[in-house]
Amino acid sequence: MILAIQDVTCGRSPEFINQFHPLSTCHLFSFAISITFEASMFTLTRQIALRRVYSPHLVASLGQRHAGHYAPSRRFSFSSLGGTLALVGAGLSTAFFVERTVHADFPPAQKIIDSRNSDANNATPLSSLVRAYIVYTMCSFPPLVDAAPKLLEVLTSIPVIRNITETFVRVTFFDQFVGGETAQGTLPLLHSFREANKGVLFAYSIEVDANEANASNSPSKKKRQPIHKRCVDEMIRSVDVAADFEDSIVGRHTHDGRRTWVAIKMTALLPDAQSLIALSSHILATRPQAEPSIPFPGCSYPTDLNILDTDSSSRFLNDKDIVSLRELHSDLRRICLRARERGVKLIIDAEYSWYQPAIDAMQLALMREFNKVVSQNDESRPAVQPLIYGTFQAYLRRTPLHLAQSYRDAQANNYKLGVKLVRGAYHPHEVLAHEAVRLHGQHSLSISPDELPPVWTTKSETDRCYDECVKLLVGWVKEDLRRSTSTTSTSLGISIASWFGKKDKLKQSDYPNIGVLFGTHNWSSVKLILNELVTNGLAATENLGNQEEEPTLRLDDEVTERVTLGQLYGMSDELTSYIVRRTHSNSPMVIKYVPYGTLSETIPYLSRRAIENKSVLGDGHASEERARAGREIRTRIFG
Repeated sequence: MILAIQDVTCGRSPEFINQFHPLSTCHLFSFAISITFEASMFTLTRQIALRRVYSPHLVASLGQRHAGHYAPSRRFSFSSLGGTLALVGAGLSTAFFVERTVHADFPPAQKIIDSRNSDANNATPLSSLVRAYIVYTMCSFPPLVDAAPKLLEVLTSIPVIRNITETFVRVTFFDQFVGGETAQGTLPLLHSFREANKGVLFAYSIEVDANEANASNSPSKKKRQPIHKRCVDEMIRSVDVAADFEDSIVGRHTHDGRRTWVAIKMTALLPDAQSLIALSSHILATRPQAEPSIPFPGCSYPTDLNILDTDSSSRFLNDKDIVSLRELHSDLRRICLRARERGVKLIIDAEYSWYQPAIDAMQLALMREFNKVVSQNDESRPAVQPLIYGTFQAYLRRTPLHLAQSYRDAQANNYKLGVKLVRGAYHPHEVLAHEAVRLHGQHSLSISPDELPPVWTTKSETDRCYDECVKLLVGWVKEDLRRSTSTTSTSLGISIASWFGKKDKLKQSDYPNIGVLFGTHNWSSVKLILNELVTNGLAATENLGNQEEEPTLRLDDEVTERVTLGQLYGMSDELTSYIVRRTHSNSPMVIKYVPYGTLSETIPYLSRRAIENKSVLGDGHASEERARAGREIRTRIFG
């Protein structure tokens, strides 16, 4: 399959390749061509591998067998498919027989062994494990990940090759990382997750291409709805699907336990994302100076969007930008109004720092309107709170100060704060863009006025910032519960009724004033979050008699309405299952971020996310995911 890797590796380890052998353009296109011919034989190869492989040496020999059955393409099949299976076989050998390398993001070896024998992992089909192994084997080579967008663009532009390429992508990366083609199509997945006490964060994952957006607005395309408007309609549709699903699970009028949420990506909701950069530049030029000074992108002010409500001019914004941004704000309100009506939480995704001042301004305006504390008799009172969550990236230097400022603003202005805390996915791009301007005087997308880059320079700094924010947020949750819980609750926040198996219903006056979604693939951070819940009296420990197992945590409804953890669909399933095993709650404590969309819509998304999430796949994560799948495959085959 991978001629390029076959040519470059020469028996070397992936670590050696990554350090000394970047793939040449010629190698990459050899890989691209060979991959298309193998796509049609992927399923057959998988079945042969699953039925016939009894040792790693036999895996490598399968290429010869396969080539013998297809004489017309004997030479090509032997080289490419044999190379793939040799690569997979070598990886399986490593996973089966070589002592694993322990990374900071993963638990001790004993915990890996224990968790792979869990019911959740045993329920995973063998074909899915093989798919995951192949996908993460390819993800272990950063040059291939970097070249993916260009390769897919070239291959999908060739009529015959396009079908084969799309078939291969569908049975590998699409099935691994995308939940379905439509929101309705993901319902079986939603049901299976809920049965395992997991929730879902929907994400319609279409990419808005500037050329397509402009074409849809041309005179010849007047009857065709612009792509960004289709995205708005689809997000509203996903809100309805999420609400209908939750109504069937917890009831239409139940406020708590609703764990199907919807993500919003602002750059997909307007015809040209450049308008957001223009608004960000305007905001930086007109925003009051904060005291103390907060690193770029700073903190938003209520006045940041005044330019959209007046006839004032700006040297950064043209008339077209103003129109697009006004429509964006109007469309966001449409989505929020439907979400409030149906009781579905909305999570606003963070993006590159040059978009963030504009995104923050929109986010603040929506929180102040839709997370507002209103009287109990007000018919507009939302069924869930906080309704709107903003994303805070721990790799930004500003984040601790930004969080503190946001919390103070929510308290001072009587609205509820929703926080999704993540590490961040754009670190290499942020550093390069900043250095291009500051060190080389080149043009880039960076608009930061600061001397230092907006992100921390090392991963350890990001990890430390994330963990500090965890402690800060859990402390705020504790304070919120202290103010709102009734006197019938115990000091651990576990209500008396819950001990008798009765599910408490949140009182109208007990809506959370803060809600937190911890998005992390880091084992250490997950354990820190769970430990902080115990330390702050938000969880009760069980199974203390068994010293060999970590204690199980029991969480009351009032805690789970304020705290949730999440991981991306198709990644860190072992960590997700670990959270489920360690927590007992009436509603899911963990959710999976599930993208959906047609194959043609999500191919750009898949290639972009592959590059963006190298920070997640890096540091040995892809290798660990591959090793996990390999161990489970070996267990299934050998017992």
